[in-house]
Amino acid sequence: MNRYLIIGLAGLATLAVIAGFAFLTISKLDSMIDNAAATKAQERDAYWTGQIEKSNAQANAKIAESLKETMAAQDAARDQIAAAEQRAPQLEKENAALPDDGTGGLSRERVRLLNQR
Repeated sequence: MNRYLIIGLAGLATLAVIAGFAFLTISKLDSMIDNAAATKAQERDAYWTGQIEKSNAQANAKIAESLKETMAAQDAARDQIAAAEQRAPQLEKENAALPDDGTGGLSRERVRLLNQR
């Protein structure tokens, strides 16, 4: 064979080997980039999931605290109403015992009874 033909074929073979290695290297780099991107996405998702859970826990704690405060206010209001209802018959008796002066208005004693309520 011709010497130039052998050198040309050897050059083409070398170029094919280099191209193959380049292709494998690019393929490996592409795989590494895809893995890094997937890992980063998982880390990001895990971070934001944690932040959302933390925020939800804080919101639930505030809701629970508000509920406790509301229940305490309801209990206090219920106690005040019960106390007023228990005191009402006594105040009605005291009002009935007061003299009627016939003026049609509220006397000082009746106003004092109202203020006790």
